[in-house]
Amino acid sequence: MAWKVLLRRKFFTLLSLVGIGATLMGLLVAVALYTAAAGPRTPETHPDRLLCTALMHLDMGGTLLHMHSSYSLLDQTAGTLRAQAPVAIAAAEPLPVVAYVRGHKLALNLKTADAGFWQVLSFRFLEGGPYTARAAGAERVAVISARTARAYFGAVRGAVGRPIEIDQKNYRVLGVVADVPAVRFHAYADVWVPYDLTSQELQADNPFGQSEALVLLPSPAAAPAVRAAFARAVKAVPMEPNMHLEIPLDTFANSVAGHALARYAWSDNPARLFWTLCAGAIALLLLLPALNLVTMNVSRMAERAAEIGIRKAFGATAGALAGQFLVETLVLTLLGGVAGLALAAAVLRGLGSGYLAAYGPIGVDWAVFGWALLGSLVFGLLSGAYPAYRMAKLPAIQALKNAAA
Repeated sequence: MAWKVLLRRKFFTLLSLVGIGATLMGLLVAVALYTAAAGPRTPETHPDRLLCTALMHLDMGGTLLHMHSSYSLLDQTAGTLRAQAPVAIAAAEPLPVVAYVRGHKLALNLKTADAGFWQVLSFRFLEGGPYTARAAGAERVAVISARTARAYFGAVRGAVGRPIEIDQKNYRVLGVVADVPAVRFHAYADVWVPYDLTSQELQADNPFGQSEALVLLPSPAAAPAVRAAFARAVKAVPMEPNMHLEIPLDTFANSVAGHALARYAWSDNPARLFWTLCAGAIALLLLLPALNLVTMNVSRMAERAAEIGIRKAFGATAGALAGQFLVETLVLTLLGGVAGLALAAAVLRGLGSGYLAAYGPIGVDWAVFGWALLGSLVFGLLSGAYPAYRMAKLPAIQALKNAAA
């Protein structure tokens, strides 16, 4: 009966399905993309145990600066944590560089990282291994991705030990790792090399740079103690009397959330801005279909006043009528959920086979789908409960008069 009633007004039924399906599709696609960046995937296999430094806040007597820290400052502060947990210091953003293969230009992304980088993150080595602090200080060495090995040497195997020239500098390849998706912001690059000993990042009197520190906790419960130790180390950095330094140590989820917005300098707390925008978007996505369902349910009930009057005249109870209307709303919501799931799967399949293929496998999160569908059912029940109650409580004569009017 519910299905036949929904088919009676095909346009309004289709409009409701589109509203519910589009909402679920938007949520599923957004969560899938975020999971691709912040979920437990190689090389960040334990995101719940990772802490990352955010932008440095330096108050210079009323003038606020928000910048990345230098290697020397992070080595001085985060380096004190090495007795508690492995620490990595690396460039916050990979640097675009160029190599030439048989006269053809090869665009690459190069990330500078210390030896601890390979202890904190779990890269999958296809050949060779990482560089150590001793190897990094002795010569120019590099770890390259499988994509780089194929493009430069023609194959993944056999690259270890061979030289690679990047930006007119020669490096010896020590290892080849599986390609890292571009949305794994802290790990992504095509080539990883140690810090250059002549770099300004290593100058002791330079607090500003382009580096970040990553700390791998022994367990999530160790986060408060590590944060406290890091805060003490930052406070101990010698500063002028009118200057104040702060370097937040953020969760991996927050660091990923704020990473995309940090480069635009929209806020001194990009992670908070990101979550605020997400909360607003989710509220808007849920509110619009809910209002649409309320309006459509009220209209639908008013159109069926004659049916309600006739059924009540033949003995139908208010509970039976209200139950029928709620079942219709539930059927509509479930159909919208199935449509949203199908749309999300199609969109993610298209994204995964196109530009976002470099970001790794992206699929539907079934737990999120379940919660989103449950939320849609709740909104559907709430949107249909009051109109159904109002119409079911109408006396038969009044319902027939409303229909005649």
